[in-house]
Amino acid sequence: MPTISRLFVKISLVWLALALVAGAIMTFGGAQFLPILLPTHVHMFVVGWVTHMIVGVALWLFPKASKANPRGAEWLSWFALGGLSVGLLLRTVAEPARVFWPNDVWLWLLVVSAVLQWLGGMAFVINIWPRVKGKPS
Repeated sequence: MPTISRLFVKISLVWLALALVAGAIMTFGGAQFLPILLPTHVHMFVVGWVTHMIVGVALWLFPKASKANPRGAEWLSWFALGGLSVGLLLRTVAEPARVFWPNDVWLWLLVVSAVLQWLGGMAFVINIWPRVKGKPS
């Protein structure tokens, strides 16, 4: 398994564990935690666990782009990892913080996190697109 795939998969497992902790806090911590943590909890699962896992496995198992460059532009994969991971990390801090300290700093941090996640996702799409092909004839 390539290093980039291994990192995506391991990071996805960390996000799964964090999402489970957030779920336990919402379940056992009382009803006041539900509106604060629910959006963050969903993003931890969807972007953190599911998306990181899918991207890691896709980079590993999809057909080779070419013999010279089997995994496509490697920098795009690293950019995808950075954008998705850092963007989600910023979101998990900024989203609950906005509830306790409502000011524009947290709002802008959420905007930055969304842009980073979008850029990371687009880097993956651009890099994996040439690897989506039919059987060779």
